[in-house]
Amino acid sequence: MAPRPPLLLRLAGGLETRPVKLALSLLILVSVLPIQGLEDELRPYFLGIFGVELLLRAALLGQRGRDRSRLDVLLFAFDVVAWLSFLPLEQLLDAHAAHALPVLRLSRLFLLLRFTREIAIDLYAIMTRRELLEQFGLVTLAVWGLAFGASVLLSHLAIPHDYDGRGPAPDTTFLDRIWWSFRQLESADNLVANLRVHPIVAVISLGLTMVGVFVTSFIIGIGANVVDQVVRAARRRPVGYAGHALVIGPVHEAEMLVQEFVRLYERHRSLRSIRLSELWLWLVRRGPAPTRHALPRMALLGTEDDPPPYLYAPRMRWVTYRKGDSAQPEALGLVGAAGAKRALILTRPDAGPDADAVTAMAVSSFRTQNRRGHVFVEVQESKNRDLIQAVGGPGTYPLDMQRFLGFFLCQHLITPGVESLYTDLMTADGSEFYTHVFLGDDEVRAVAALGEGPGGEISFSRMARAASQANVILAGVFLGDEVPERREGELVPVEGLVQWLNPLLDPPEGSPAWALGARAGRVPARRLRGLIGVSATYAPLRRYGRELLMGRGVAAEPAAPGGAEAARAWAEAWAATLSRRRSHLERVLIVGYSAALPSLLRALAQFVPGIEVTLVLGERGDERMPLADRLASLGVTLAPDGAPPGPDGAALPLPRGGRATVYTQRGHDLASLAVRCAARGAPASAAVFLSEPEGLDRDARTAMRLIRFARALESRELAHGGRLHVLAEFSSVAKGEHVRSLLDAGRCGFAGPDRLLLSLVSTERIKNYFMVHSAFVPGVTTLYEELLGEGGQDLLRVEPRPRRPAEQAHGAISIDELRAALEPRGAIPIALELDDGAVLLNPSPGPALAAARVRAVYALARSQNLAAEGEQRPGEGDGGERARGSEEAQPISA
Repeated sequence: MAPRPPLLLRLAGGLETRPVKLALSLLILVSVLPIQGLEDELRPYFLGIFGVELLLRAALLGQRGRDRSRLDVLLFAFDVVAWLSFLPLEQLLDAHAAHALPVLRLSRLFLLLRFTREIAIDLYAIMTRRELLEQFGLVTLAVWGLAFGASVLLSHLAIPHDYDGRGPAPDTTFLDRIWWSFRQLESADNLVANLRVHPIVAVISLGLTMVGVFVTSFIIGIGANVVDQVVRAARRRPVGYAGHALVIGPVHEAEMLVQEFVRLYERHRSLRSIRLSELWLWLVRRGPAPTRHALPRMALLGTEDDPPPYLYAPRMRWVTYRKGDSAQPEALGLVGAAGAKRALILTRPDAGPDADAVTAMAVSSFRTQNRRGHVFVEVQESKNRDLIQAVGGPGTYPLDMQRFLGFFLCQHLITPGVESLYTDLMTADGSEFYTHVFLGDDEVRAVAALGEGPGGEISFSRMARAASQANVILAGVFLGDEVPERREGELVPVEGLVQWLNPLLDPPEGSPAWALGARAGRVPARRLRGLIGVSATYAPLRRYGRELLMGRGVAAEPAAPGGAEAARAWAEAWAATLSRRRSHLERVLIVGYSAALPSLLRALAQFVPGIEVTLVLGERGDERMPLADRLASLGVTLAPDGAPPGPDGAALPLPRGGRATVYTQRGHDLASLAVRCAARGAPASAAVFLSEPEGLDRDARTAMRLIRFARALESRELAHGGRLHVLAEFSSVAKGEHVRSLLDAGRCGFAGPDRLLLSLVSTERIKNYFMVHSAFVPGVTTLYEELLGEGGQDLLRVEPRPRRPAEQAHGAISIDELRAALEPRGAIPIALELDDGAVLLNPSPGPALAAARVRAVYALARSQNLAAEGEQRPGEGDGGERARGSEEAQPISA
């Protein structure tokens, strides 16, 4: 790490910040105000403030050495003269010399040039270009030539007229006539007021005025061109940011990503200032040091001349744009890459198969200037993750978005109705997963002191109970042997930390968490390095983390007040009726191709043994990705001169006994082919309509396919099996909402509305939010990999057992009671779905809610431990887990 500059130079660097420039400019303007006695009253302050500035300027000038320019020396000379003007020179000089003091005081205004020097330099460079000088010279010559010619004509004809505003006078000179002619050109207001003048004067005045209009328009055009060049020159200057976020790639198409970033910063605006309560705890109670977060400064690096139009929105004032090649050091210098805390490098869709190669080059160029910042890289092909990781080194996080989106879509098929939860969980509007890491030896020792018993462990149940009072659902912890340290200008490090989701359950034996002493319900205090929780913003989790450091983050064992036993028993009885809905996912119809399809197909094969998939693909769109490449990504290899599968189809074996049949069609009506192919076998239990990237409006194409599919169901051209889940991918869910009214369960022949489920998913929004959240929250990438992948924790939807009208539930249950009731079964409830379809993510620990209103509970648990009603729970030897407080993990079932 480079040594820090001396204190004097660091203070001098602050002179170039906007607040200091503004303050000094205001002081200069105040010093020249013509108010009697004002300068005498403020003279000591002016001498002190501008004396310090002069000292710092001298330090900067000396530090630059031979690199200082003549302009720097000239501006420093003005600084010296301006400072001398504050001295009481009127008391030292005689009366004759004192007359020059006002001019000396006005020299302070030259100091304002320093604060606009960049614009002044750009303006000078533009105005002195040869073409502009020629244009200005032509205009000047034309104006004065016309004025001279008109005055010569008027002089030789000796036409009397009021040329100087004094009336017709015989002593009118040639210069008076030139000035009169010039004024006719300068403004149309100077046209002769009436025609009661000499005809030649009227004609000359009218002619000069008409020519002057064209000359003025020409000058306005030149001025507009100058202003445009000044603006473009300003975009070629470095942004001057430090500790900011940087987005590199096709930023003009990244409006949703930038908006999510700004919204996330806006939601956390309370963290920009230090609270007085935190300062009091730090000074008096020896609490953790107060911290603050920076403003939402962002820089975008793209390839187009003009900035994206969305930057003109009100909330985008801290976002700047620069044009340049992401592989060029000069372009990265424009966006302050060397001082960026985090960088998001987006893939370029127009690069085709070279997209990851272009991205890797951008990562390499960024790392030559910045080795400390965290880099989040969008990867197009999963096989290139390790390569990009090797190029970027430590602090580089490849984001395999297509794999993530495939698992995300699979989650919607396996758990119908889960889109309501993810709508809140993966947008900046609801609660999200946040992490908090304990930094430094002092915080680690403070947490270790909370351990109890010979093993120095903390009860996770008591931690979760205390966190709920801070409106946080504690979902996991970070463990580690090393002490995380955060250096100045860097993000919170998570390398070397082990994620342990749902500490109510034992981690897998032999896993890193198991090796660090993690056991069900017991957190090793001396290895506790961070928290994972669900909260509305980062502030509640941060507040709870500070409570832990103060020794107040572990709740005491609850005393059972009168009536609490009965309420707890009722809550446990109601929670015992919760079970997962039995999955009816056996046959899936997928229409269309997107980059997430290969990952979706692999995920279906992993999670649903024996799955049967019918794939219907269009042969158009080869200009973006040839059909042979699309089929190869699915595992179908064509012969060099072989034809595509066509309407006859091609079989493809899947892992775990599954099978896929691929059909292709050259025409546009892909939905009709899908109906014919699906009708050949047993009815599908789910239909997926993917949003293909080709086309003028891909959402319109997806909607049309859905409508044709609905018409086939209504006409009974396509049979159904009694239940059907339709999953449609849209860029904008709002554009697809009108399709809901067209897919009617009654008209399609279903027994009830609950038998036909339509889920609309915006993978574009989810992708952008996931990338932003990965860059904003340390460690959240691995968290979602475990939630959506195989073998870790899952977000499960469990429903209470349907009751007959005679036994409707009349009790009430709170989130705290529900958490306590589900603890022995190894589940952490994070959201409630109500009877009106609303999802309460991270419900507040307030009054209890009527149990009859709860339609479903979303819980963090292992799927093999929460068997659906009627399914056999796997034993411990088959991968079953042991939950805290129970001899044997009990399934959530009736």
